[in-house]
Amino acid sequence: MKLRWKAGVAAGLMGLGLMGCSTNDIASRIVGSAMQTTEQRIGEEIGNRVSGALLKELTPALMRQYTVGLMQMLFYQGGYAMEFAEYNPGEYTAWYTEGSEYGQEVVKAFLQRDEEGREWWRIESRAGADENGEEVVLVIEALFEVGEDGNRYVRRVRAQYPGETEVQEVPVQEEDAELWVIPSQGQLTEESLEGFKAGQESIETPAGSFNTARYEMKEQGTDDTMIWWITDEGVPGGLVATEWREDAEDIQQRMVLTAYGADATESKLGAF
Repeated sequence: MKLRWKAGVAAGLMGLGLMGCSTNDIASRIVGSAMQTTEQRIGEEIGNRVSGALLKELTPALMRQYTVGLMQMLFYQGGYAMEFAEYNPGEYTAWYTEGSEYGQEVVKAFLQRDEEGREWWRIESRAGADENGEEVVLVIEALFEVGEDGNRYVRRVRAQYPGETEVQEVPVQEEDAELWVIPSQGQLTEESLEGFKAGQESIETPAGSFNTARYEMKEQGTDDTMIWWITDEGVPGGLVATEWREDAEDIQQRMVLTAYGADATESKLGAF
């Protein structure tokens, strides 16, 4: 079987808002308590607005909630660490997303690892044009400490907000440090992963064609299903696409790879 996701689809998605179900619903139905707690905080503070509106209205007061939610989507799709290959410093992946409140196009880049083993990552999020016809763009560079529990702890953040040229340092306060966490359900054992494997598929994406292994995780008692497509053909992290479906035909959220590379070694925001 061959699936095709063309580049033209990404352009069409730029004008879309949220689909019928929010990321908060996905969290409560699929990924369990760790992501659910994070997404509930996000939902309470920024609501279920469309991505473009969310980015245009983003303020420093909402930065933590937005950042944690966006990074949860990029690092722990479905709550689990499903990237089978490491990112090396300089490697990046670019994605289009459907049904996400965090942006219709996102880029995830591993910039460097410091001498203490902490990691600098850049996340760029883009949404549809604002009322002036200009693309809405947010750039974040964050310093992570990866814990033994698999969680990523944010220690420092710099940001360039939509419509602004000035770069800002975002406060990460000691008393709020436990809230600057991107939680993971953990890494499944090899045996458990094998049990969730649903077969092999060839996928055509804007980034190229890949032979992939398809993994499916279904919520007990429902038709809600999280799907990952993983390749060993040189993509950083190995992840090519993800979908969350309410049933076989009703796709609520999707991420598809549009590009990848290995030249993202410099900070755009003066982080180092």
